[in-house]
Parts: sequence; structure tokens; C-alpha cells
Amino acid sequence: MTVFTLAAPPAPPYTYVDGWNRSSPAMLAADSQPPGNFVEYSFPQTLVPLDGGKTLLRLRSAPRLRVDNRSRQFEVQDWGIQMPCSDVHDLPRQMARRFLDLFGKSERGMLSADERGAWITVLDQIDWTQFNIDRAAPHYAEGTLLRRQPTVVQWSDGVTEKLEPMVAPALQAFEPGELFSAFVKLGRDNKALSMERVLLIPPAGANARS
Repeated sequence: MTVFTLAAPPAPPYTYVDGWNRSSPAMLAADSQPPGNFVEYSFPQTLVPLDGGKTLLRLRSAPRLRVDNRSRQFEVQDWGIQMPCSDVHDLPRQMARRFLDLFGKSERGMLSADERGAWITVLDQIDWTQFNIDRAAPHYAEGTLLRRQPTVVQWSDGVTEKLEPMVAPALQAFEPGELFSAFVKLGRDNKALSMERVLLIPPAGANARS
């Protein structure tokens, strides 16, 4: 019979999911009879923080750990990570390091044959589309405020969008019919997630003050 002993982790600057919280286990130790057997353990966290938590790597399922009861080591399935059971609290950081290492080599065309296979496997484990959305920088856009309540804008390409309540306050200083520019971060379906550095665009032909 295998017994897992766990202790509480330090408080992170991000939120754990799937029932894993600040009072949940963070140290894993296996004690078994007989020794030398392997046992699988599901690490109940599917968010891996990057960029100090500004970007999150969203896993499609909880990582599977294969624990060697004799050596007190575990391996993360499909990630190529091996660690002592006593260091399981450091697993999210190690997964972030592994991802960023493979990602950086992929961007530079420096992946070895084995690393290319590992990179493809890791990509299968994450929400790659959402990662790219989260990581993308805001881009410059121009538009016209059509309505304030609810806030509706027409972008320069002719697309009309009703802004979400968390985005709309960026235009609270504007009146309907006024043109504006902003740096806009887009989400799925090219919907505005945030707006910053908003400016009023003077009407064409407006006289500049001397």
C-alpha cells in the first residue's frame, strides 16, 4: 500500500485550480511495501505562471507524476522532467522552465531531433491558442464611439463592437461621434480585452491652435 504525505505550500501570487489551493499539499513523500514499485500521482494544478504570473500556461489536464518509491524521485509524464518527491512544490516553476527552454529553441530553430519530439508533445498538453492570445502585445487601432451606454464602437475597418464592461471605461471621457486611437489587446474572435494609451483624434480639417 502506498501512502502519500503532504504539507502546505508557500502562498503563490496566482490561483491554483482543480481543488489545489494554498492549504493543499505541496510536499510529496512516498512510503510503500514492497519498495521499488512505481505509482502514478495526479498533480492537481493546470495553470503554470509565466512572466511573473502575467501570462498563464493552461494545461489541458492535470500533470501525471510517475513516482519511484525506492529512489523517492518522480517523472512528469510527457514533459521530460525528473525531480525528488520532496521538491514537488517547485514543479510549476520547473514546468515553466522546460516550456520556455523548448519555446526559445524552437523560435531560433535550435531544437535537436529529441527536443522537437518533446516540443510537439508539450504543445499537445497546453492551450496554445490561448497562450498566444495572452502573450500578444496590444496593437494600435482607431475607431469611433457610437454609443456610451452600452459602449459601442466602430473600428476603422468598419467592424462594430459592443465593448465588455471591463473595457468600456477606457472611453468614458469621449462623446458619441468622436474619433479615438488606442492600443488594444485582442482576445478570441478579435474582441477587445483591454485598451490603453487612448487619445482623441481631432476631426479632419480642425484648426490647430497656435
